[in-house]
Order: sequence, then structure tokens, then C-alpha cells
Amino acid sequence: MKEEKTGRTIAAYIPARARILDLGCGSGSNLGTILAHDPGCRITGMDLSQGLLALAREKYPQVRFLHQDIRFFPTGSRYQVVIASFSIVHLNGDETRRLLARIAEVLVEGGALYLSFMEGEGAGFETTSFSEEEIYFNFYRSAELTALLQGHGLEVREILRNGYEETDGSVTTDVFLFACKTGAGQQS
Repeated sequence: MKEEKTGRTIAAYIPARARILDLGCGSGSNLGTILAHDPGCRITGMDLSQGLLALAREKYPQVRFLHQDIRFFPTGSRYQVVIASFSIVHLNGDETRRLLARIAEVLVEGGALYLSFMEGEGAGFETTSFSEEEIYFNFYRSAELTALLQGHGLEVREILRNGYEETDGSVTTDVFLFACKTGAGQQS
């Protein structure tokens, strides 16, 4: 496993004309990078926010968007890539464990997962620069998520970290994890 501060982008893990599931797609911030890499990708974006989905639909009319709680996404389709960009930060630990099991279920053999989150411990409601209302945030340890992914047959290939300074002077570390399904998991 490679671990560093900078590295490849998600595009390096996307095969040509891939079927992609973007869980918690929001306004579609990852879609521009993906579609610039390969406009032939078949993407399904999923989010709980109608407002963010409206923005995404306006920017990316070629993408299929679903108003759906990511914790309960349908598992009938298979994907070469699943993206969960800062979506698990709004789930508790049990919800994240169940979501990662569902992701492993829908990924094809050799498929890739892009998972991003904030490193640390604890959870609670916080205000942010992008919301006047408090939002639930959960921090995770990379080692714990890596072990959980391995248990579901997902091998972590790369971990990238980026620290940013908060308004109070503290530093939060964002983690960008890339894993591939190997089928060697022990859990069902």
C-alpha cells in the first residue's frame, strides 16, 4: 500500500466506459474530473439533498441522479467504481460498516472504491462554513477502515492525506483512500 500526501486522482482507477456509483454525490463535485477523463462513463449519482441534486442535474444532464438515502441504496446493479467522497462522515460507525459491506457487494471483481473522510476520533454536531445549521460529523481512523475493507475483500492500494487549518487554528486531516475488490474478504 502506498501512503503519501499527493498522488494519482480517482481518474487513475477508472476503466474506459466504467459504470460508476457516486454515493453522496452532492452537487457533483467529482463528476467534472471523471467526465473529463472519460465522457463515456455511465454514472449514477445519489444524494439525500434535493437542492444539491438539482444543481448536479443542471451541470451534468448526462448523469442519472437518484434522490436516495445512501445507507439504503439498491444493490441489484454492479459497478466498476464506487465513490463515497466525504459521505461516511455523516454516518455513525454501524451505518458506515453496513454501507461498506453494501459497497463490496455491488463492486465487480477488480472494481475500485474511492473513499474520503476526516482522520480522527469522535463524532457530534458542528456548524460549518457551508451550512448555518449544525451537521453531524464522524471522524475515522484509517487503520480501522482499512481492516474493515479488507474483511470485505477490498485491498487498500493508496492512501493520500491532506491537512487543512480550521478557523480555530487546529488542523484537520482529510484522508483519500483507494481500494480495489480482490474477492478475498472473510465477511459476507
